[in-house]
Amino acid sequence: MNKIFIAVLLIIGTLAYSADLFTGFRASRISGYDSDYLIAVADSMAHNFTKPGTPAAVWILSYYGDNGNIYVQFPHAGSVDHCYFTSSDYSEAFLTAFDSAGMKVWLQMEPGAADVATLIDLALTRYGRHSCVAGFGLDVEWLDTQDYEAGRQVTDAEARAWEEQVQSYDSTYTLFLKHYTTNRMPSTYRGNLLLVDDSQGHYSYQNFISNMRSWGNAFPSNAVGFQFGYEWDQDWWNDYADPPTTLGNGLLANISNTAALFWVDFTLSEVFPVSMAVAETGAHPSEFGLMPNYPNPFNGATTFRFSVDKSGFVRLLVFDLTGRLVDVITESVLTPGSYKVNWEAGNLPSGVYLALLQSRSQTSSQLITLTK
Repeated sequence: MNKIFIAVLLIIGTLAYSADLFTGFRASRISGYDSDYLIAVADSMAHNFTKPGTPAAVWILSYYGDNGNIYVQFPHAGSVDHCYFTSSDYSEAFLTAFDSAGMKVWLQMEPGAADVATLIDLALTRYGRHSCVAGFGLDVEWLDTQDYEAGRQVTDAEARAWEEQVQSYDSTYTLFLKHYTTNRMPSTYRGNLLLVDDSQGHYSYQNFISNMRSWGNAFPSNAVGFQFGYEWDQDWWNDYADPPTTLGNGLLANISNTAALFWVDFTLSEVFPVSMAVAETGAHPSEFGLMPNYPNPFNGATTFRFSVDKSGFVRLLVFDLTGRLVDVITESVLTPGSYKVNWEAGNLPSGVYLALLQSRSQTSSQLITLTK
């Protein structure tokens, strides 16, 4: 799997999908990615699977510290027990961009000993005006974790009250509860909860599917979601050419109540590499295409220019005339725009080669001539 970590300026278009499957990423502002890249990842995820998806995200608003205290990533006037607030709002710009892109986002908090009802009010009062917001999420692993290893079980009364509170802001909002064991979920209350499994440490693809199927079977009347792509599992999923697609399609094929698929930010750039191609400012193409390289013929190095009309995964490849792949120039998530990338032929012999620009649904090619 190619790993490309060179920054790229991306130009954003609008995403518009409607489906009962939500696909995207789990991240926050400290993940280090800009909103353009994250939107393109969500769009690529929406195209990955056998079932169409709506670009979506789990967006983290607070992190657990210690002794029941949490660090909330926005400012707040006044004090709240067990909450430390930042002086700047680190989510507003991201959520505004997600609005424009037509995404759906769950606002997640790690609660510690903080009062969950208060956290719901803080999050939805501040961000509920954003059209991207789809609801509120609780990472139960951190619920009163100062007293309970891996968090305590959510009671039926709590789940009902929290769901009613979330839906009092908007009747379409969903409350999701997330953990890696079913025994931290409410005993009997189900409502319209989205129940998310974020387990890791599976020893194979088959073990991963089996464990996730157990989660889906435990909550047959509810929508379930899965957060995956952890480093702990990378030894086996890294063997696949397209891990998000392989794992996601496996979940969809085996767990009929799957409603959400989220790749974790820890390995995001490894499966959705940031491109070495540089976007050209002000370009808004309406077509997908690879332009003639310059110079051509060339001695050692040349420059390619190409345009992308839809957000998604794009590759620029070079083949010899026998059809053998000789180089991958760039392989990454891109948004609509015009790009250029320099290429050095290295030790390739003189001759005619085929440069191929490829997305999930389109191709464009040019013959190039290397002379030495």
